[in-house]
Amino acid sequence: MTKADYLRKIVLEGRSPVLTRVGEIMTDESKLITVTSDTNILQAMQIMTENQIRHVPVVDGKLVGMISIKDVVRAVVEQQSGELKRLNEFIRGEYY
Repeated sequence: MTKADYLRKIVLEGRSPVLTRVGEIMTDESKLITVTSDTNILQAMQIMTENQIRHVPVVDGKLVGMISIKDVVRAVVEQQSGELKRLNEFIRGEYY
């Protein structure tokens, strides 16, 4: 839970952080947005952007992980950096 989530779901609603159970503030299962481990990064980014969410559970029959917008951005930057490197090598005649 981020500081913003804490403020919004605990403090602003006047809840006690000691007495409030996770189940009381978590997203209802019927509204939960998930991806699978086969979802590509651009699809995950689109899902997160369209739904204005920062974290998405990865479910393959059961919970296998969690992906954050930070993970998605890092993966896209790494991919683009690799593409840029290959283009530069190609331009310099070093592409194999």
